Order: sequence, then structure tokens, then C-alpha cells
Amino acid sequence: MRVQAWLAMFICVAAVAQERPQKACSFDGFSADGKLAEVTRPTVGYYGCGSRIDCIPAKLAVRDVVVPYHADGDWTCAYLQQRDGAGPGWVKTGDIRDIPADSAPPLGAWVGTWANGGGRIRIAWNAGGKLHLTGEAEWHGVGGLVHTGGFEGDASPQGNHLHFVEAGADTCTVDLTLIGRYFVANDNDRCGGQNVRFWGIWKR
Repeated sequence: MRVQAWLAMFICVAAVAQERPQKACSFDGFSADGKLAEVTRPTVGYYGCGSRIDCIPAKLAVRDVVVPYHADGDWTCAYLQQRDGAGPGWVKTGDIRDIPADSAPPLGAWVGTWANGGGRIRIAWNAGGKLHLTGEAEWHGVGGLVHTGGFEGDASPQGNHLHFVEAGADTCTVDLTLIGRYFVANDNDRCGGQNVRFWGIWKR
């Protein structure tokens, strides 16, 4: 009986292990042409995978959003965002669906204050069919260390993409892709102090 109980437990553990991804998610950053998907049913995503024992599970709720990068069998490597954090990880491909984007949204669809954690990007109307952007972000390090960053200027969207270039010697560039209630952002890592980034999923 003890042997049977041990065997049953081993089979159960092995089955759970096989349900988890067996390698690292190779998400290497955001792009200027972002895509977005949403979770369609309660599921579990996994961060930090590289073997059967080091995956960190994270509960994903319906309508949580992810930035898909590539599919590998039953799993999709993506940037996951949920209540307790965000980062590259795996989610079951069958548990997400693409969010359709309007290829020609009205200019007003961009206007408002968009948030990502403590970061803010404010977009307002401006003359001549352009938009005025103001971005603010911080990075908090050990011992109370804080790095700040920001940008400001005008830009005109092309379809649901907006490419912003700030005038100056150390040029900050930001790319925004408007998708439904969100936009996916990327930058060139020149918009502020060390580790200050404007990439990620932003919501108005």
C-alpha cells in the first residue's frame, strides 16, 4: 500500500510538472508595433521558468492583458500583467485571444491621462491636428535611490501608431500602439535616468 501511495503521488507530481513550461520565455522587449491579447478564463501564468522546479505561478483573471511574443506548442511566451506584478512569462495559448485594433481611430481616442504603475503619459489636443504629449516616470532602487525621467512635445499619429521624437541632444523616442482601451509603448532607453522606461501596457 505504501508503494502504491508513493507511486500515485509521483505520477501526480510528474503530471503537474508536465503542465508547466520547461524552458525560459525568451521575451526580449517591446516593439514599435505592439500587439495585445486578453485572458479569456481564469488561468495560471508562469514566470522564471527554466526547469521543472523554478517556475513561479501567478493567477491570471479574465480580461487581464498580455503582450504576446511567440507561441511554443500549447504555451505562449508573453509579457504578463496582473494585479501583483508584471514581467515575461508563459500563458496557455488557448486561454488568451487577440484584442482587435482600430487601424484608423479618431484623434480623440488618444486624449487623456494614461497610467502604468506610477508612470503617467498625458495626451492633449494641440493645434494643427497634432497631439501634445507629456510623460513622467520614476525608478526606485535600494536605499531610497530614485531615478526620474520624462518627455514633452508634439506628435501626429499614423493610424493606431504614434512615433514621438523629443528635440534635444540625447534624443528620447517613444512609440505607442493604440489597441482598444490600452496602448502598448516602447522607448529607446534615453528618456531619463538609469532604468527609467516608458515601455509596457498603459491604460487610460
